[in-house]
Amino acid sequence: MIELPYFKFFPNQWLTGTIAFQDLAVQGAFMRVCCFYWSKGCKVSDDELKAITGTYYKTLIDTKLIKCNKGKIVIKWLDEQHKERTTAHSKRVEAGSKGGNATAMLKQSYSNTQALRKDKIKKDNYADPLLNNENSIKEFLNQKNESK
Repeated sequence: MIELPYFKFFPNQWLTGTIAFQDLAVQGAFMRVCCFYWSKGCKVSDDELKAITGTYYKTLIDTKLIKCNKGKIVIKWLDEQHKERTTAHSKRVEAGSKGGNATAMLKQSYSNTQALRKDKIKKDNYADPLLNNENSIKEFLNQKNESK
């Protein structure tokens, strides 16, 4: 699974939401739970929650900042973000794979084309016939050397 290094945090929601009316220690416990929850891929058990929140467990559950469902905790806004980010990641991986495969195919066909071109010797139809007549030049030079 991918590691998602951060989650969206909106200060206005923090300052005006239910959490703003809690003691600063409860706010700190909630933020710690959010960070732990996110780092575990939004899969944390009720027992793990009790272990990291200590005496604030009951307050977090009673204020409905955190819900518990079948032994697992649920923080809805983080679950939504996690789902959104993993879906976007999967789409990017798929698109990258398609682009990478297309590029590889293009490079492969390019290399085959180059190999075929080296095997073929093209005749230059536009060259000056006097310059390409190596035998005539050699004969001329030989005659000149013999006459000396």
